[in-house]
Amino acid sequence: MENIKDDFKPDFFMIYMPYNYFEDESYKLINKVIHPVENVIISTVATVKNDRLVYNSIGGVALRFERNGKVSLKNKNHISKNIKNSASFLKNSLIPESFGTNLIFSTSSNLSVHSILNSTFTKQKDVRLYGGVASSDAEDFRTYISHNGKLIKDGFVVINLHDIYSFNTVSMGFIPIGTTYTLTKAKGNKIYSLDDIPISYLLNNLLNNTGISVNQLDPVKTSQIMWEFPFLFMDEDGYISYMLVPIMYDNNDGGFAFYGQVIQGSKIKLGVGDSEDILIDVGLRAGEFKQICKINGHPDLIINITCTARNYVLLSDRKEEEEQKIYYRYLKEIPITGFLTFGEIAPDRMGKPGKFYNETSILIGLVEG
Repeated sequence: MENIKDDFKPDFFMIYMPYNYFEDESYKLINKVIHPVENVIISTVATVKNDRLVYNSIGGVALRFERNGKVSLKNKNHISKNIKNSASFLKNSLIPESFGTNLIFSTSSNLSVHSILNSTFTKQKDVRLYGGVASSDAEDFRTYISHNGKLIKDGFVVINLHDIYSFNTVSMGFIPIGTTYTLTKAKGNKIYSLDDIPISYLLNNLLNNTGISVNQLDPVKTSQIMWEFPFLFMDEDGYISYMLVPIMYDNNDGGFAFYGQVIQGSKIKLGVGDSEDILIDVGLRAGEFKQICKINGHPDLIINITCTARNYVLLSDRKEEEEQKIYYRYLKEIPITGFLTFGEIAPDRMGKPGKFYNETSILIGLVEG
C-alpha cells in the first residue's frame, strides 16, 4: 500500500492478509487508509506477488478503471442456515458473461459453499464466476472477510466487475487411474460406498504397506497420506470436471468426509500425483493461458487463486514457490496477484460454471472492455 502514488485514485481495493490481522489494530488502520473506496479484505495463509508466494504477508490489488469498467458488491451472512435461499440470492447477484465477470469469496464451510453452487448452477451457463473460500492457519481454521469495514459472518461477498471480461485455466495435476466408480451411498460431504462396496474397502487397499489403518485416518494423517489421492468427479458428459480431497474417516458412521459436497450417483475416478506431477501440469496450463492471451488479448491483470492443500503437497517437497515461478516465467509481462484458499471456484474445462475444487490452482485473466 505504500507503493500507491498520492494522485492515484482507485475504484476498488481487494486486500488479502493473515487472519490475526483482523484481530488487532492492523484491521482498523487498513480500513482507515482505504476508506471510503469500495473494498474487500480476505484472510489468507499466503499471498501471491508475481513470481513469489509469501506467507504471513499482506497483498492485494488496487483497481482503477480507465474505460467502461465499474464495480458493484453484494454480501450475505449466515448462508448455511438456508441453502436454497442463499442459492437464490447468489443467482440474483450475478451478472451475465456479456456484462462482465463475477468474483465470490466466502467464510463459510466448503460443504455450504459447494451446496449453494450446485443449487445455483443447475442450468445457468452464461456466467463467468471465480473465487474461493478464505483461508487461515489458526488452530480452529477461523477465517475472515470484510466488505467496506463490515465483517461477513458465515457468508460470502459477490464482486460484479462490469465491462471486465475474463478467461481462465484450471491446473489440477493429478492423474486419473483405475476404475470409474459410482457413489452408491453418499450424503452431505461423506461417501459411504462405491459400487455398493464400503468405502473402507478401497481405503484399506490404498493404505496397504503404509502402517496406517482406516480407523486412524484423522484429519492429520489424512492430509499426510490421502491428499496425494484426490477424488476426480466426472461430468455427465464423461469428462473429469472437478476434484475434492478428503478430511477424515468417521469411525462412528463409516463415512469418508471430503472438503465439499458429494452427491449420490456421481461418477468418480481416483487421482494420483505428487509435486512433480503438479508442477508439470502448471507448466502446461501456463502455456495454455499464454496461448489464450494471444487469442483474447493481453489481460490487464492475472489473479491466481490456489489451494492450501496443494501448497501443502508442494511444501512437503520444499517446492512451495515453484508454481508461481513457473507462471511468472510464461507470463512475466502481466502483473499477477492472488492468495491461498481453502477451496476454489471456477468453470470446468468445458466452460460449465460454478464448479468447486480442492487442491487446484486457477489463473484468471481480466481485461477491461
